[in-house]
Amino acid sequence: MAGDLADPEALRAAVAASEPSCVIHLAAEIATQRDPARIDEINVNGTRSLLAACGEAVRPRFVFTSTVVTGDARGALLDEDAPLPVETAYGRSKQAGEALVRESGLDAVIIRPSHVYGPGGWYAEEILGRVRGPGRFAVIGSGENLWDVVRVEDVAAACVDAAERAPAGALYHVVDDEPIRYFDFVALTAKAAGVGPPRRIPAWVARLAAGADPIRAVTRSARSSNARIKRELGWSPRFPTAREGVPDVVAALSA
Repeated sequence: MAGDLADPEALRAAVAASEPSCVIHLAAEIATQRDPARIDEINVNGTRSLLAACGEAVRPRFVFTSTVVTGDARGALLDEDAPLPVETAYGRSKQAGEALVRESGLDAVIIRPSHVYGPGGWYAEEILGRVRGPGRFAVIGSGENLWDVVRVEDVAAACVDAAERAPAGALYHVVDDEPIRYFDFVALTAKAAGVGPPRRIPAWVARLAAGADPIRAVTRSARSSNARIKRELGWSPRFPTAREGVPDVVAALSA
């Protein structure tokens, strides 16, 4: 039965009908969304409605997919014991969602993936699609900022591990083993796609077209630690770095 985060009654009906033992909440407006009201409607109010529906039904385990992509850490290492830098509407919405989860009284676990890439979604459209398009892909700013990335399959595995083995109230960062500079991530994609390396454009120019918050998400610089989820849940990325993950996903999308 289908639900809708913007429709509390539909959510209640869907949860009541399915009686789930676990709900994994991944639905969200992402950082490229330029409308803060839409971000709040889905990421905050939608999460509130889903939690309420779960609280009224069988009170399932609740795995909330948050994010570490909330603001510029200026290259710092992010772990679960320190507050995240929060600078965008998207980042604020995910932090608000985390607070709602903690206050819900449900048996809940929070995971925070970083920049998630894979054979679909924003990576296929915004990175690979544009790399293959006419002209040369433009990296925003210098591209020297660090990206903490993770393949979507490894996030899916983390969701299952969190659902099955994590203690209630646990929080985990979900990233691969090695950050990569934004320029190098795009250049790796271009090389795998058989095209030339990207060019660069000033961030202020990109902001005029895309808006401030999406550009902040792209130009943030951060590393994230996956030590806790490895240690506590035995999670290990199938694609430990972008050097393995990017050529593989480009090949899959080219097949």
